[in-house]
Amino acid sequence: MYCYRKDSMTKNLIVLVPVLALCLVALVPLATGAVSAESIPLEPGPVIIETTTEPTLLPTLTEPTTERTTVPTTEPTTEPTTRPTTVATATETTVVTITVGSEKGWIDVYCNVDGASVYFDNTYEGMTSGGILSVAVTTTATPITTVTVSKSGYKSDSESLSSMPKANQHVPVYTTLNPLTTVPTTVPPVQTGAIYVQSSPAGAAIYLNGNFQGYSPMTLSDLSPATYTMKATLSGYSPDTSLVNVYTGQTATYYPVLQLSPQPRQTGSVYITSTPSSASVYIDGSYYGKTPMTVSLYPGSHQVVLKLAGYNDYSTSVWVNAGQSQSLPISMSTAIYGSITVNSVPYAKVYMDSAQLGTTNSAGVFQQVGITMGNHLFKVTASGYNDWMNTVYVQANTVTVIAATLTPTGTSPTPAQPTGGLMIASSPSGADTYVDDLYRGITPVTVTDLTPGDHTIRLSATGYVDYTATTTVTSGQTMPLAITLSAAPTPTPTKSPAPELALVLGMLAAMLGICAYIQRR
Repeated sequence: MYCYRKDSMTKNLIVLVPVLALCLVALVPLATGAVSAESIPLEPGPVIIETTTEPTLLPTLTEPTTERTTVPTTEPTTEPTTRPTTVATATETTVVTITVGSEKGWIDVYCNVDGASVYFDNTYEGMTSGGILSVAVTTTATPITTVTVSKSGYKSDSESLSSMPKANQHVPVYTTLNPLTTVPTTVPPVQTGAIYVQSSPAGAAIYLNGNFQGYSPMTLSDLSPATYTMKATLSGYSPDTSLVNVYTGQTATYYPVLQLSPQPRQTGSVYITSTPSSASVYIDGSYYGKTPMTVSLYPGSHQVVLKLAGYNDYSTSVWVNAGQSQSLPISMSTAIYGSITVNSVPYAKVYMDSAQLGTTNSAGVFQQVGITMGNHLFKVTASGYNDWMNTVYVQANTVTVIAATLTPTGTSPTPAQPTGGLMIASSPSGADTYVDDLYRGITPVTVTDLTPGDHTIRLSATGYVDYTATTTVTSGQTMPLAITLSAAPTPTPTKSPAPELALVLGMLAAMLGICAYIQRR
């Protein structure tokens, strides 16, 4: 018995049919006796037996004949055409089924025009809204090299992507669209800005200055230039708070990363009041609300800072005991003013907290007095130069010098100051000051060249309990730190007998001794 595969059946038949035919010719005379060649076609017996035994041979006998006549003609013409098509199809399938990674990052495309179309390497991704389009991409996808932004009536802008984002990372790309024609003078200039919010994990409730706005991700638009307090909350996670500066015509960003809430534990409460009231309360760097208010805190030391426009910032520490309540009354002192001197290129515009103060003279110098003590955001701009922007702390009754070095357009802007500082004052003054266990002077003292991050502060003064706390230093800023030292407890003295009493006791002892001697005699 023979078993044929479909693809080899024809070739096997070509070989077997002639052999089978020869065998039949040889077997017929043997089966019927000596018969002449002329009688073979007239013998029905062998033919019928072969047909019944191999029913599949008769239909297939024509296949070798057909293949012999068609293969030489068909194979040269069909094989070259069929094979390239099969190869191309296999290649295309391989490209389509490539599997990419599942971790995601974001490419944030900023644009000065809303409704602009964004393309990643000529692939459409969406349109900007509120000055931004945030696109999620997989970290293992084919790297994107060029980001193009376009809109009808504007000249397109293409920027190179420095690097693909890593997992949960945002990579910004800044683009600018310039109109093809002159903007009519009747169009009012942009007077507001926006804040783009995206939390991790998403879906956090977003609050602006304590007022609920919606759920992340979202864009808060039509905001007047100012500093806003942002807060993100999500069930099961600790809330996040931050200050965000909004500038005219720009979109600021707020990316809160929420941490899982710690296990519940017992707390204490602090009732905070201020004179005047409505001062903003910050505890351990987080915004809590406005005075008067009661806050619940975990046991231990906490840093409390009060801020109010027109008044000096007030900073102190409070120790909280579990299950106990205490009051913290604070009197805010009127703000003291200082002055600034800005050194830059000639005729550069100087801005403070989004408001223009003036222009540098021909020598590149600008001076301003009557500036409230505290942190202020300064920006210096000039035609043909990159903008300079930094936060500077203006000290009271002092001229604060600001060196705003501008770099020509097309070059990298001058980086912000990589270090920060602390201006430490104590009550009483004259306390020895240590930062990270290094002696830095006697209060009041300003400590500079501190790396951004947490630093340990220790104050020591005779007759007072040593003060120790941890504070955070921000790059480019000199933060004030006011500390009130607690008096050391005075030991209770042991009273010695008065001199007169001692003399009487001595005379009495002498008399007793004499009496005892007389009795013995």
